[in-house]
Formats: sequence, structure tokens, C-alpha cells
Amino acid sequence: MNQTYTAYIPVDDIDEDDLVIARNLSGAEAMKIAFGHRDGWNVHVDETDHGWFMHYQWRAHPNNRPPDRSWTERLQATVIRSGDAFRDKAVALEMIAAQFLRQNQNIFWSGRIEADHEFDERLRRVAEKREVRRIDKEISTRLVDALLADGYTITCDLMEDDPEFKRSIDRNGILEHMWQVEIVEMHVHKGKSQAWLRLTFDESGWDLIQDYSEKLGYLIDPIVEKYLPMDQTDSEELDGGIRVLVLESPDDVLKIGEMLK
Repeated sequence: MNQTYTAYIPVDDIDEDDLVIARNLSGAEAMKIAFGHRDGWNVHVDETDHGWFMHYQWRAHPNNRPPDRSWTERLQATVIRSGDAFRDKAVALEMIAAQFLRQNQNIFWSGRIEADHEFDERLRRVAEKREVRRIDKEISTRLVDALLADGYTITCDLMEDDPEFKRSIDRNGILEHMWQVEIVEMHVHKGKSQAWLRLTFDESGWDLIQDYSEKLGYLIDPIVEKYLPMDQTDSEELDGGIRVLVLESPDDVLKIGEMLK
């Protein structure tokens, strides 16, 4: 009864915000929003008095159902009568809402209902993805600018039989293509010299340039250096990857055994 929910319409574009309809909703309030969204459902609540307890039935049928098809969604709850009819109905609706929230909501409406703390976690993940995307774009822009300024032309994408473009110096066109895909493989050419790069977007940002010919290090290393986790002001709080425990004496093995216990 104390859990609160967020009702929202999700978007697929990471750069756009979800359409939040309402937050801090009870389960019953969230359910009513879902069924009432765009006047999608016609809802009735039936009450049956059984003396010591009350039976409630939530009946809903879609307003836009095909004329040759009858479809009614029924959710039910039974509560012991408390002497407070308003409270009894509210408890029943929360029980019915709990059933609704466990179902596949996609068959009822185009939105989603999540617990407030789950939606807050969604916002955190989106913020992290946007930051990664920002770094991806920043590094890739500096990379293309550096390559073109140094006299290279760019051929991309080598994963396709027919490259997207060959020996190009179209900065904006190159960047526009790169930002629309997840993995970029390309050759760069300067005179008779050729080198190779692979970029993977939407990972951690700083690791965008995942592999490249050694001869390009003089261009790439200065670009990515300031983004590396160990060079950040909060580097001590970041996960640096693999940790190795060094044993200085045989006694350390016994100490570790005690710690594991």
C-alpha cells in the first residue's frame, strides 16, 4: 500500500526525455491512468455484498475493439468488510492494481508503469548513456578533425562489401554516418600510406577507439588521454578493471582463509 509509481510514455531516442504523465501514484491511480489513456478503455467496477466480505470486479473493454470481437478484461479482489465502505473499496482496487501491474501492460496501453525508485534508476541509466554518447561524439569529432588536418582521407565502412564512402574529406558527412551506427571500421590514406581503425559507440565513451594501426598513435593518444578513467579527478572511485592480490608470505594464505570464513 505504501509503494508509489510513475506512469510515463517511453521514447526510443536516447536524446529525448520520456513523457512523464504523473509520479508518486498509488497502484490504483496508475492503473486508472493506463486504462484511461487516450480514452482507450471503458471501465466498470462491480460490487457484490457477501455479508462478512465484499467482492469487487474490475471490468474493462477496449473502446476501439473490432466490431466482430468481444473482449473484456476482468480483475477481481475480495476483502473482509471493515465497516468503512470507502476503505474496503480502496483496498480492493489496490489488490486489483497489483494484479494489473504484474501483467504485460503493452496489451492495455502504449505507456509503462514502474515503481518510482525503478523510474529513478531508469533516469540514472539514461543520464549515463547520454554522457557516453557525448564523449563518443566529442572524441570522434576530434579524431576526424585531426585525421583530415594531417592530410588523411577516410574510407568507411569496411564491414560492408561496398564502403559507405571512399577517400572522403567530407567532415560533416563522415561524422553523420559514424553517429548513426554502433561499430565503425575505416581505412585512412595519405599518399601511399594506409592505416586502419575500429570505433565502437555506446560502450564507455573513453574506449571509443578500440583498435587502430600503431602508426596512428601520435594522433590518437593525445585525443583519448584526457578521457581515460585513471586521469579523471574521481579516478579512485572508478572501477579500474582487474585487481590482483599479491601474497607476500605463505602466512597470507592462512589469513585469507580466515577472511573468507
